[in-house]
Amino acid sequence: MNLFTSLYTASAGAIAQQQGLDVTANNAANVSTQGFRPDRASFSDLVHTGVRAGEDAPKTGSGEKLAGTETLYTPAGGLRQTGRKLDYALTDGRQFFAVRTADGIRYTRSGSFAASAATNGRFYLTDAQGGLVLDRQGRTIEVTDEHPARAPGAFTFRNLDGLRKTGDNYFAPTALSGAAAAAPDAGLRQGYLEDSGVDLADVMADLIQQERAFQLNTRMVQMSDEVAQTVDNLR
Repeated sequence: MNLFTSLYTASAGAIAQQQGLDVTANNAANVSTQGFRPDRASFSDLVHTGVRAGEDAPKTGSGEKLAGTETLYTPAGGLRQTGRKLDYALTDGRQFFAVRTADGIRYTRSGSFAASAATNGRFYLTDAQGGLVLDRQGRTIEVTDEHPARAPGAFTFRNLDGLRKTGDNYFAPTALSGAAAAAPDAGLRQGYLEDSGVDLADVMADLIQQERAFQLNTRMVQMSDEVAQTVDNLR
């Protein structure tokens, strides 16, 4: 392996591990976010090159890359009883609440709702961002004296891996996920909230592993640079 190959290989590995650290750090930042679904980073090797001709010849790698992130939808997070009539939780990890936002209908696991006044003087069930919570028929839900007229709808998708995170704990459907379909509301719990799906022990283990891999790659970059400078000074 020449100096430039080692430099590029280690640089690619450091970049991939930095991206993985960003994913893990985001999970850690949302350890207390209600209904948050964590992501898991996966990595893959870059092209391998043969040192010499022949099937049994040794090969050198070209580093690694972040292959993608997978959102972990199941199992559902732990439920915490609040007693509030406007709080809801879903016990099925594959289901979501529907919320009408300025960007269209979005889906979330967070059921910490409130009653917000509309221009007509009536109160409607909304989420923390002010989006209107919908029932299983896609209608807004009026609230009278802290009592919703109807329960929020529970929705699911054919392929959860096709959903796209859009921020604010929202998911948007895509062609890969398919359209939302109303799900049975047997798993709907009023007066409860779902905790974050982040396991702090798993997060710490991932952080340690990725940080060590990042340090090894950056050390390799530094060593390659030092050797290159030494060789250049000998000329």
